[in-house]
Amino acid sequence: MTDILEPFDHTFPCTEFPHALFYEWDNVLRFELGGEDVPTSRPLKRFNQAMHRAHAVAEVLFQKTEALWLLTSYYGEKPNPKKRLKPLKHCGLEPAKTVHLGAVAQNDTDYFTEFGRDHFRFWDAIQLTEKSQLHEVLWLTLAAELGIRPRLTTDVYFVDFDHNLVLNPYDDRGMDVADVTKEALRPAFRDFGLWILEWNRPEIQAHFET
Repeated sequence: MTDILEPFDHTFPCTEFPHALFYEWDNVLRFELGGEDVPTSRPLKRFNQAMHRAHAVAEVLFQKTEALWLLTSYYGEKPNPKKRLKPLKHCGLEPAKTVHLGAVAQNDTDYFTEFGRDHFRFWDAIQLTEKSQLHEVLWLTLAAELGIRPRLTTDVYFVDFDHNLVLNPYDDRGMDVADVTKEALRPAFRDFGLWILEWNRPEIQAHFET
């Protein structure tokens, strides 16, 4: 199995970040961003709320971060970082300077049955040079499904390897944050508890209130 995190010093319990952190790890918070009270028919209002919430949580979690990495992944049969990562130029990040971490075979029997071959999850990484780029990449990510341009269509993970902390905004609906310890996430749980996704609130409260 390809270990895409091998170049980094970390204690994450994985060789790649799962597509849905909340269902794979123990110490995870899941926040509602856009919210059901703001419909997609009001994309700018929904986008503004999602940005406000995502940025507020990120500011608290990464306030002691000195080195912040952006890891991206996408699915396909062949790597195509030039096309996929081009929007990063709007954030002062050069796609040509990203580091390719590897490709993980999906071993997808349904895909193989239909197409006669497997597909892969391709991973790239780049270190942010300034914290303001976090806000800008969040913009690209949360815009992806709201018809707002420019947009980034890869999976996005902001990672502090020194503190074993990862933030994954999956789209305008929500965002997962995870750490190897429960204590590291308590400030975000305390400060932004009202934004916890209602569907997952009982299990999140049960875990973080003990």
